[in-house]
Amino acid sequence: MSEDATVALLTEIRNLVRASSYSAIKALLQSALPDPQSRTAYQMLDGTKTTEQVRIACKMSPNKLIASAQKWTSMGLMEFGPEKRRKRLFDLTDFGLIEITE
Repeated sequence: MSEDATVALLTEIRNLVRASSYSAIKALLQSALPDPQSRTAYQMLDGTKTTEQVRIACKMSPNKLIASAQKWTSMGLMEFGPEKRRKRLFDLTDFGLIEITE
């Protein structure tokens, strides 16, 4: 199988998995992020901001933010990105769970 065919097949599989998992992921996100404060914190943890920046913006205690981020990581909703910063795996706007205001 050529490299292009492999990439096309993997892209198709990825799209099928995304579509079939949408409602389950949305339910998991709703359960793990029950309030606007936690949703905002999760959305801000995109790998570019420090936990201190997120904590101040969301008015969360350091312990609450760290505990929440650890929980989200163990649930498979986050990973460690560059510079050991936590990074969300899902954009909440894709699931209608948060609105971005500019």
